[in-house]
Amino acid sequence: MDSLFRKFRSSPSSSTGTGSGDTNGTSVLPGNNKPVTLYLIRLSPPCRAVWLYLAQNKIPYALVDIDPAAPVDSNGRRPELPSSLPHQDVPILVDGEVTVFEGPAIIRYLSTRYTNYKGYGVTVSERMMVESLIAWAHNDLHRIVGYRCAYPQVFEEFQLQPEPANEALIETGIKQLLKHLERLEKRYLASAKFLCGDSLTFADSVVATVILQSEWLGFSLRLWPRVVDWLERVSRQECWDEVHKNHVAFISELRAGILYPTLDNIAK
Repeated sequence: MDSLFRKFRSSPSSSTGTGSGDTNGTSVLPGNNKPVTLYLIRLSPPCRAVWLYLAQNKIPYALVDIDPAAPVDSNGRRPELPSSLPHQDVPILVDGEVTVFEGPAIIRYLSTRYTNYKGYGVTVSERMMVESLIAWAHNDLHRIVGYRCAYPQVFEEFQLQPEPANEALIETGIKQLLKHLERLEKRYLASAKFLCGDSLTFADSVVATVILQSEWLGFSLRLWPRVVDWLERVSRQECWDEVHKNHVAFISELRAGILYPTLDNIAK
């Protein structure tokens, strides 16, 4: 699967997106047109979330793709990352002399530095709910959907040995995922179009990006119709298709080459 992962790196290994001026009430700070640099893996939900925030808010940026399968040196450093960076796990954002890592911290930095909390709601209460959901998605939800469900199914690096232990890990992860889907269906989306009410916030984007990793398993969300409708609404937003293009291509490749396990009995 390493070769499959490499296949969906961009070519060339870096690209840029730029924007300036006002867009939906958002403005890049005057005199700061030098792009920030985002080191990312395009199949990683935290990386895609940061990229989406940059693209939607027209913050000038340059992307540098990191190959997760590339060997690290004796000090654990990746070849594509500057040796001066103390942290070697993406996403990493470099903005002049400022270095930020971990998805929630990067998004908060960008919202503080460039957008006046665009996408975080209007009131303090709304902002704190959005920040809480972003942190939850990055930590608990991604740990379950990614590291306990999707990645052990696809990549040897994340698989437990012997095989029954890995199967038990995935089954446990799926059961935990079901509980989170029930929470989204019956609490957050029971009477609202989005997670924080009837208006889209960036919390919806982050949570949805993580939930999409369940597609690596061929997992069906049909038992949660409100979640399905919500994902459809979230996916209509600007720049969504561009940021998730590699994810969609990866899903197609998986479906062509892997026989997915049957999860219907677990979901019932």
